[in-house]
Amino acid sequence: MNTETIKSLNFIIERDNKDTTYKFALLRSVIETVQYFDHLRREKDNKVIFPLGLLIEKWILYYYPLIENNIPQKHGENKSYLSKTLAFKYDLEKLVNYYKNKGGISVFYSDYKNGNLPEEIKYEFLKLVKKLKSTITEMPMRYLGKSYYQKEYSIFSFNKDSRNIRKSDIGNLKIDREFLIKNFGTFSFPKELYIAFIYFGSFLNGTESIIYKWAEFSAKLDESRTLNVEKVLESLLISPENEREVELSKRIYKELIKKNGKIECVWSKNAVTDKTLNVDHVLPFSIWQNNDLWNLLPAHKEVNQKKKDKIPSPELIKVRSDLITYYWKIVYSVCKDRFEKEIYTSLIGLDKNLKGKNLFDTGIKYLSDKALYLIDVRGYEPWNP
Repeated sequence: MNTETIKSLNFIIERDNKDTTYKFALLRSVIETVQYFDHLRREKDNKVIFPLGLLIEKWILYYYPLIENNIPQKHGENKSYLSKTLAFKYDLEKLVNYYKNKGGISVFYSDYKNGNLPEEIKYEFLKLVKKLKSTITEMPMRYLGKSYYQKEYSIFSFNKDSRNIRKSDIGNLKIDREFLIKNFGTFSFPKELYIAFIYFGSFLNGTESIIYKWAEFSAKLDESRTLNVEKVLESLLISPENEREVELSKRIYKELIKKNGKIECVWSKNAVTDKTLNVDHVLPFSIWQNNDLWNLLPAHKEVNQKKKDKIPSPELIKVRSDLITYYWKIVYSVCKDRFEKEIYTSLIGLDKNLKGKNLFDTGIKYLSDKALYLIDVRGYEPWNP
């Protein structure tokens, strides 16, 4: 990674022209995509390529609570004329209003993640996704870095490889993350910047950088002066993922305990009973906000308390791979479609056509690789019981 990359990135964050929060959203979403979906990366001509659908999903989740709480995101947005509002605000408001009395963002996210969006909202959601695609590619991607490099699309570019989804197709569609990944094309950017995001992305995305500056910017836009940075941050940091969303996994493991009397802790040889059961996030939730079934395994509560936010070492994963696979197979037998979808989209990658034993063996390999990445590249503490 050369100094020019660092210099340009610092310039863009600190001084690049901004009229809306789009550039903050683009940088934040790209950094999170690099750090959480690296298994979906492709490379060509010294550039890295990721699915554009991942950015679209993240923008929906970022802006949903901001729209819901009427937090301004553009200069003059409090004015009455349409030109002073976010390009996708009208479409996102329809989604927000639909779920307003149905549980809000958490219920929406559950419906979306599991491909269960109600029929009456599918078309509106598709319109929102298309609007976000055009907004992202025609605005921040186009202008980010222009003040530094003196040209458009100087950093990010999008590839015209998306599918045309028509209204008549809606009835046959299962709209979820996989749908967005497969149907809305890809974007690319220099490998040097990718390396910077790998090593420094978590710092850039901290409250002292992108998210904090986003909150500062939004607070300054409030003409009533009733907003402060902390209130905006509260909305920006809302996540539909909840660390305690482990009930399905807990029920499965409790049934297994009921059937066998006890089960074995995934990280030790300790016997786990109904009273000592903890559902452990293999890759800790505080680091990898992921409640997928493959990432939730049964552990003895005392062992889990010692593990905390540490990363199981690749050596530990190898030693315990047979037991991990055993529990994966149990969950798979109960929730085959969900397990496959989650392990493909958030661990293995969609280009792998794997079934049965190969799916689990490959899952172990990629889990070990992900742990090694978090330890060696991101600097998190490895753990062995």
